[in-house]
Amino acid sequence: MDRQDLLNRLKDDKIEYLWVTYHDFNGRACAKTIPKSRFAEVVEGGIVFARANLNFGVDDHMAADGIWGAQTGDFLALPDPDAYWKLPHLDNTAIALCNMMTEDYQPFDACPRQILGRTLSRFAGQGIEITAALEAEFSLFAKTEDGHVAPSRAGGMFTVAGLNQFADLLHDIVATLEATGIQVEQMGKEYGASQFEFSVRYDTPLAAADRYLISKEVTRALALQRGLIASYMPKPFTDLAGNGLHANLALWDTNSGSNLLAGGELENPLSAIGRHFIAGLMAHAHGICGLGAPTVNSYKRLQPASWAPAHIAWGIGNRGVLLRVPDVNKRCRVEYRAGDNTCNPYFFLTALLAAGWDGMRNKADPGAPFNDEDVGHFSEAQSAARGIQFLPRSLPVALDALENDRVLMDALSPAAGREFLKVKRLELQTYNLTVHPWERQMYLEAP
Repeated sequence: MDRQDLLNRLKDDKIEYLWVTYHDFNGRACAKTIPKSRFAEVVEGGIVFARANLNFGVDDHMAADGIWGAQTGDFLALPDPDAYWKLPHLDNTAIALCNMMTEDYQPFDACPRQILGRTLSRFAGQGIEITAALEAEFSLFAKTEDGHVAPSRAGGMFTVAGLNQFADLLHDIVATLEATGIQVEQMGKEYGASQFEFSVRYDTPLAAADRYLISKEVTRALALQRGLIASYMPKPFTDLAGNGLHANLALWDTNSGSNLLAGGELENPLSAIGRHFIAGLMAHAHGICGLGAPTVNSYKRLQPASWAPAHIAWGIGNRGVLLRVPDVNKRCRVEYRAGDNTCNPYFFLTALLAAGWDGMRNKADPGAPFNDEDVGHFSEAQSAARGIQFLPRSLPVALDALENDRVLMDALSPAAGREFLKVKRLELQTYNLTVHPWERQMYLEAP
């Protein structure tokens, strides 16, 4: 669509309020609602937000050494006509995702959507088209009488009983998303209590990230209407399963439409490009964690023998590895399993593609696949003997790895990379200075 098409859609959909939205470095949706009287002005010229907003963490505290302070002016949030959705669960309301622009309408170099676009242009220049699909897990919680939260109900993994307990909500989520034009591939009861997973149909990486973000907002809103909290927190409770975000990527020849990852032979199920791409993801896995699992809570999920990857390994059909190749035929793709929903998905996909590109450029070798062994249960000695490295075991290690990874930092742009690290280290500092209930339980009356 172009901008006139967007204005026509707003009129045809009888929209009275437009939520003009961007996502900050934390992946948090930030928006202003615009009345009908200003639609034409905003669609053509955008609206202003303070650049300083990008130096804030999720707790609304600002990084003290951030480059964008109160004195640094604004960026323009310019609606993307192809990222517009009517919100059926709200009366006469729609949402448009935006690109960040300077006040003279030049691309703002810290815009997450445009950073992903720049990375995609590398592949396009070589005649390669990328498709992506994101699988997200979330948990449903209810408030208890004492003000805490607990799983709303139990329900076994992938059981009909688990679907029955929340059928009304789940069907409403699917129907609402389908009404917006977002096609849900599937939604199922997952491993943890009140845990579910949904996947949205594959598309370009930019469209996949856009639709994933809208799906999260719809899920949260519809759960809230029923007095529930839809949480995407990586590890909400010690004894419950964590929530991940799996990214599926496929590479296609723009001219022939052939799958560039598939080897086409039983003994060579992956092409040379496919092996190089996977090798790049493995080589940069430590830094990718800084963007794909960017909170302290993320590393309470990425533990050995937990159904979440902790080892840097790949395999065909193996759910115990970091990089799984689910299909080696025409639908051949790579599934990266260590991301979670606290990420900014544009940054996360940028990191994955930049790493894969680097592997292709250097013709890197991923080594032999682990197809028939549960790598997640390998001991440290077994892992060392097989040449398998661990993913970072904490956020400080992951952020340091990201900072020292020139390929990933260059893909983000200097401003976005530096400021992302500042925001996340501010969050880490707050965590380190906070006294947690566990500490009082252990030490309050300790000798």
